[in-house]
Amino acid sequence: MKEREGTEKIELPEFPPNNIYPADWEFRNDLEWRLYSRSKREQWDEEKLDWARLDEIVTGLDNKERLAMAYWWALLSTFDNANPVFSYAVVKAHELKEKTAVRCLLNTIAFDENRHNIVCGMCINKLCPGFPMKFKPANDLEARARANIIWTWYNGARYWKAYLDSYNKYSTDVLFTSFMMGEAAATTVFTQMSGNTKISTFREAFRQIAVDETRHYAFTQLVMADGAEKMNEERKRLVTKQIKAGFIFLSLITYKLPEKSNTFWKLPHYFVEVNEKMEDIARDAGLGIPLLSEKEEAWRSAVMKVGSSLKRYGIRLPEIPELGISGDDVGDVDGDEIVPVF
Repeated sequence: MKEREGTEKIELPEFPPNNIYPADWEFRNDLEWRLYSRSKREQWDEEKLDWARLDEIVTGLDNKERLAMAYWWALLSTFDNANPVFSYAVVKAHELKEKTAVRCLLNTIAFDENRHNIVCGMCINKLCPGFPMKFKPANDLEARARANIIWTWYNGARYWKAYLDSYNKYSTDVLFTSFMMGEAAATTVFTQMSGNTKISTFREAFRQIAVDETRHYAFTQLVMADGAEKMNEERKRLVTKQIKAGFIFLSLITYKLPEKSNTFWKLPHYFVEVNEKMEDIARDAGLGIPLLSEKEEAWRSAVMKVGSSLKRYGIRLPEIPELGISGDDVGDVDGDEIVPVF
């Protein structure tokens, strides 16, 4: 607006870059605001799950079954300890002046992820209080199961630092679309587990988490649609590599540890053997963990879903031979190069 002639010229401050001020609002993208409204409508309270029923079921489990289920929930928490990931994204989105709706959606995802993490903790507390850090193993299997989780969390600590650094290396469209593979896989796997589990408390938890992850996937789609036209070929190749990184990272809980993952995961030599043993025990006790063939089919479905979306924007899928999927050979995925997809 032009100052009227004779109006005193008022000096205004110059704001520092990458700051949450000045405040700003815009309400232009109807799709993003509709997803924000949906996220508020679909909120749920983890405390209202039927925890009393779980208490009853736990009394009928032996110690090995309780530990195996607690082990699985603790392994899941490596990926569901994601509230700080999205909370940090909220801060960066404000500093970088992302659209108002994007900032609002990141807030809802951060809240969702906090709830998912609390569900993990509440389940562990019911099954095997204090696991893993305060747990006292009674035999070699228990000791190795405990070590598996601690080593997995150690990898989470490695990638937390990489995630913080990624905002200095990559644009936000690449960063946020990097979560796409994880959200697609999570939606498929949690839906699968909701149908498989024999434990009603877990069934409802998995169902609700799957609904949340569906929204999170929709968010990555909106970010992709908004940013893809501005992506050059280098950034598109980086997204392709991130899809492969998402597969390697999340396969630990949702599939199996890929053979060529030494530069990505730092784990003890007995990890796979112990992990498979604990999964078998938990599955037989009613947790609902899919069989390997079911996991493979779920992943293949998730990758193809992501691939069809990426194709619209000229972004190719990576080659994933474990699933029989051909695509671009992105080479070895080094942990220092990726954006962690918690």
